[in-house]
Amino acid sequence: MEIRALQLSEKKSLFADYLENSEKARAFYPYHFRDDWQNALAGRGGFETPRREMAEILLAQNRRWGASEETLNNIRRLNSPQTLAVVTGQQAGALGGPLYTFYKTITVLKLAGQLAREFPDYTFVPVFWMEVNDSDFQEIGAVQYLSKENELRRLVLQESPEEAQQPVFARRLDGQIQQWRQTLEQDFFDTEFKTAALDLFLGCYAPGQGYADAFAALMQHFFGKYGLILFNPAEAAVSALASSLFTKSLTSAPEILKIFAERSNALESAGYAPQIQLGDRQTLLFFTDERKRRVRIDFDENGGFVLKYPDGYQSLAREVLLKKCAETPGTFSPNVALRPLMQDLLLPGAAYVAGPAETAYFAQIEALYGHFRIPMPVIYPRHRLTIAEGKVHKNVQKFNLAYEEILAGRPDFSAEFLRRSAGQGLNQSLQSAGERIRQALAELQQEIAAADPTLVNTLEKTRQSIEDSFGKLGGKITRSLEERNQAQVRQLEKVLLHLLPGNQPQERVLNMLYFCIKYGMDFVDRLLTLLPEDSERQYLVSL
Repeated sequence: MEIRALQLSEKKSLFADYLENSEKARAFYPYHFRDDWQNALAGRGGFETPRREMAEILLAQNRRWGASEETLNNIRRLNSPQTLAVVTGQQAGALGGPLYTFYKTITVLKLAGQLAREFPDYTFVPVFWMEVNDSDFQEIGAVQYLSKENELRRLVLQESPEEAQQPVFARRLDGQIQQWRQTLEQDFFDTEFKTAALDLFLGCYAPGQGYADAFAALMQHFFGKYGLILFNPAEAAVSALASSLFTKSLTSAPEILKIFAERSNALESAGYAPQIQLGDRQTLLFFTDERKRRVRIDFDENGGFVLKYPDGYQSLAREVLLKKCAETPGTFSPNVALRPLMQDLLLPGAAYVAGPAETAYFAQIEALYGHFRIPMPVIYPRHRLTIAEGKVHKNVQKFNLAYEEILAGRPDFSAEFLRRSAGQGLNQSLQSAGERIRQALAELQQEIAAADPTLVNTLEKTRQSIEDSFGKLGGKITRSLEERNQAQVRQLEKVLLHLLPGNQPQERVLNMLYFCIKYGMDFVDRLLTLLPEDSERQYLVSL
């Protein structure tokens, strides 16, 4: 395994500007991960969180998941006011979810170690917040991998109509996922690691196990030895600690929407597209009813509230819902905008490890931290990796390609490659001929405009017709090359399938099971050991 940084340009975005620490982006964040640590640590260290209560909850949860002694010791350290958390979070995807879930966790562990060296007056512990309040099961109930036939396969867990609105924490595994084993056995070549990998992943996801518990047990296996603390925020005891946050989000809902709208407008004025869209009367909370259906809470024009079921709305008087919030806070859960504030109310977070989209979320959410009087942590970028297996790397070198060129994700990459490799300068000749014609037409336009301006439009139509003809000719050349170079085309398609499966970044599609079956149960350990601490750049992992 070799790891090197890629020379990839960031696509223009708020995330790219944040990485560069541009003045425009800095207006939306209180701290930056390059230079504001001391101020951030002081701000978080001076904010009281329910350390003792959280430590008790975390000890009980992590023991249930088979926690290591390193993890339990880190939880005990949370009782000290000098201990701060380095946090990340993600949905509890089937069999661990996409690769970037593991990459976020690796970043958290590396950052905690780095901060411990740089700020010895503090202790830093890594925490993974499992997002299990979500009811979007289609997003988390699928696993994707590459089969031995070099096909992208997708296995999906089906949900019953009764489960459709239930949050993940309320669901339990049935026998479906165990039926995947036969398919997985068939789809992978036999390796010395295959049985152990399937036993581990599917063993954690045993029938009757809760989804959150299954995910936690798997992550504990890979990261428990490094002291990772896993946290399920959906337990009633946790919600009780956040009841004041829930109540304030209900009682000040109109003001919150105004603050949020102002921040969204400021982002748009700066040239950034707001990531989170809120409805005109939306609160930041969901309610889980007696049938375990999770529904959005809106407020109405009379000061009351509305539960927004798919098949109809249910009105609740203001005092009724606020009483429910005070007496049964476990039936309430935050939406994407409130979740980080709940996290930073409960945990003494020095940093939050975020992906590109999450980083943009925080530019909006930052405006709410002041409203709730909670200090915001430093937003730190997660590692971004692309793994190139040996057969892929061999073809990349054979075709004299650059990974940066491939990973740029241009839709016309295959056509450009074929044209470039055509021989006899065919592509260059075509481009040269097109440039000469364009230049000639440009010169002719000046003369025609001087002689008879009414003919300029006719010339423009002629130019467009020539451009269209050249485009069609280029397409015919590409198809001809494809027919003549089928072997090359197939090899190139395999490269793209492995590096950009489904035309998406590999880390957002493939599951870690694929690499554990092929390269061993210590694959994650080797990644963690070899990966540099710097997470600003994107990396290539060559196997």
